[in-house]
Amino acid sequence: MKRGEIYLINFGKKYNSEFGKIRPALIIQNDVANRNIDKVAFKGVSVIPLTTNLSGGNLRLQIEKRDNLETTSEVCINELCTLDLSRINFDTLLTKLTVEEQREVNLKLSQHLGLI
Repeated sequence: MKRGEIYLINFGKKYNSEFGKIRPALIIQNDVANRNIDKVAFKGVSVIPLTTNLSGGNLRLQIEKRDNLETTSEVCINELCTLDLSRINFDTLLTKLTVEEQREVNLKLSQHLGLI
C-alpha cells in the first residue's frame, strides 16, 4: 500500500452525509506510516473516497477511467477520513495517481485543511 494508490474500500453503511458502501478510495496516508502499519496497535489508514457523481469544484479532482478503475470518478478531498486497514481490499490495485494528479490532491488538501 502506497500513497497515491486507489483501492476498493468498504465504508460500511451510509450515515447521514458520510460516504457509505464499497467504493474506490485514494490512500493519502504517508508511506512511512504505510510501511510500518503492521508494527502498531491502531491500524488506521487515511483515505479519501471517490465518487462517480461528477460535480467538479475546488475540492474535487477528476480521475479518468483507466487501468482497473472502471468509471471516470472524482476524488472528494473534503471527505478525508481514517478507516481500519481491514476495510481495504488489496486484491486489485485500481490505479495510481500520476505525479501531476498527486500534486493537485496535495494542493487541494492543503487548501481544505487551511494550511495555505
